[in-house]
Amino acid sequence: MTTATAPSPRYEATPTAARLHRHGRMPWPEARTLLAQTVCAWSDLDGFHIAAADELPQDVLQTTHLWAWDTHRCVRLRIDCHHALVAALHLGGSGEGQPVTAHIRRGTPWGPDDKQAGPLSEAAHALTFELLELPGSTPVTFVRATT
Repeated sequence: MTTATAPSPRYEATPTAARLHRHGRMPWPEARTLLAQTVCAWSDLDGFHIAAADELPQDVLQTTHLWAWDTHRCVRLRIDCHHALVAALHLGGSGEGQPVTAHIRRGTPWGPDDKQAGPLSEAAHALTFELLELPGSTPVTFVRATT
C-alpha cells in the first residue's frame, strides 16, 4: 500500500528574512522622492501602469496603492488624498528596520480580457511578478517584478 501524496499548493511561498522600515505618513512630493531609482506599478482608471520613478507625475496619483522596487528593496505606498503611508521591505537580515519574515510567492497580473484595472500594457504581460507577504494581525503585501 502506498501513501497518497497531498497536492502541492498552486503558489507555494518561500519564507525569506527581511527588514521592514515604516516611513509613515508623508506628503506626496516627499514620498515621490523616496522612490528614486525604483520601478513603480499602479492601477487607475486608465489602466495598469509601470514606469520608472522619475517618470511619475508631480501631482499625486489617482490610485489607492503604488508598489515600487529596485534590487534591494520593495516599497509600498497607500495613497490617501495628498499623502501616502509608506513602508519599505529590505530583503536580507541586515539594515535598518524591524526584522520580519516575508513569504514570497509568484504573482499574476490580470488576464488580457479582465477589466478590473483597465487595459494592461504588453509590457505588464512580459513581466514576472512576485508578492512579498507579511502575515500576521495586520498583513501587508509588497509587489515586485523580477523580469
